[in-house]
Amino acid sequence: MVPGGKGANQAVAAARLSKGTGRKAQFVCQFGNDAHAKTLETVLLDNGLDIAACGRSDKPSGQAFIFLEADGHNSILIVGGSNVAWPKDISSDLATRVRGASAVLLQREIPEYVNEAVAEIAHAAGVPVIQDVGGEERPFSDKILRRLTYICPNETELERLTGLPTGTEEQIVVAARQLQNRGVKNVLVTLGGDGSLLLDDTGKVTRQAAFAVPGGRVVDTTGAGDCFRAAFTVALVEGHPLQECMRFAAAAGSITVSRMGAVPSLPSRDECPF
Repeated sequence: MVPGGKGANQAVAAARLSKGTGRKAQFVCQFGNDAHAKTLETVLLDNGLDIAACGRSDKPSGQAFIFLEADGHNSILIVGGSNVAWPKDISSDLATRVRGASAVLLQREIPEYVNEAVAEIAHAAGVPVIQDVGGEERPFSDKILRRLTYICPNETELERLTGLPTGTEEQIVVAARQLQNRGVKNVLVTLGGDGSLLLDDTGKVTRQAAFAVPGGRVVDTTGAGDCFRAAFTVALVEGHPLQECMRFAAAAGSITVSRMGAVPSLPSRDECPF
């Protein structure tokens, strides 16, 4: 068993990539009632995360069973467990933390009503909201889309969200514009070995090539997208231009796929400086 999960991966990546900058990453989850929860908690604390707003569930920890292929790609089966056992209402403490954040990074291994509530609070406070599309496959309401500063699908997720083909760059841009028409400001699409593409709120398209994988071989893609989006968010809150944010994210993601595991593979700031 290796500690992970999309939110935990992103939080640890953000903490490692922010180390030495004076910024502290916060992570909010529902811990399970088993030994796995204690292991995860230890890993989060060891990486310097603030987990004071986390809750405790009477359910076992959420788990992901990862089937790794010879080329490093994977298929994942998720058991929700405590990840889906959130209270019905957002606590006042969490709301205060959201309002005081530099940015909020969301993912879809938790209930949608939690993401919608957090996005609403952040948007009202002028806090950027970055939505990772990965996790449970379900539609987005227009209400939450209008609250998102960035939505971050891969090309397959973009196709599922829009019902449009994403086989070429032109098709990806058309599909991304459909999401903008529904209210999202910026669409950041990851393209695996082809890098990434950003359609911003001015209509400008920015491209970033993938970095060469250290060692020349993809070992395990688990957590690479999580690391990419966390790195992009870290760079964004530091005020870097969008092209630099994408470059930093590409560098971090390339390191992640060169190593085995999710949390163990996430790079430090020293490994991918600007």
